[in-house]
Amino acid sequence: MVMEEKVEEEARASKSESSVGLHPHGKLLSSYLGLSFSLFLALLPSFSSISQLSTLHLKLLQAEQELCRLKSFVEIFVSHRKAWHREEKRMVDQIHVAAEEIACLRTKVAELERSEAKLKARVEELTREVGEREEMLHEPDKISPNFSLLFFSYFSHYFLRKIVGKIL
Repeated sequence: MVMEEKVEEEARASKSESSVGLHPHGKLLSSYLGLSFSLFLALLPSFSSISQLSTLHLKLLQAEQELCRLKSFVEIFVSHRKAWHREEKRMVDQIHVAAEEIACLRTKVAELERSEAKLKARVEELTREVGEREEMLHEPDKISPNFSLLFFSYFSHYFLRKIVGKIL
């Protein structure tokens, strides 16, 4: 369209050149047409511009291919990220379960320590009683003439030692 206008202007210019002598501003019109044609030619893409355009087009295609590769990489990364989040959630749940179990075990340990303290106190008490009875058995003047008491003391001492040995 612009090209057609330029061609028409050139045709008019050639007619006007023949009639330059007739028109008072003929040189001005001729200069205007020449300048317009020069600008038109200057604005046309040159060979170097075309090669630059093809180079830019090639770079655009390469960038689009790289973008597609990056997009696929990102999709893979997102899927892995989702798997990592699931694994992280599973591990956090395991940590909470283990923490609850640790709390239960600490409670049991505290109970066992209290029970151990009570049992040690009872063992000391029974040991003291056994010691008193042994003293009575080794000192003849403190022994009661009652045989059943002697029999009971001996066997209670024997059984207490068995019980204390199993506890400790």
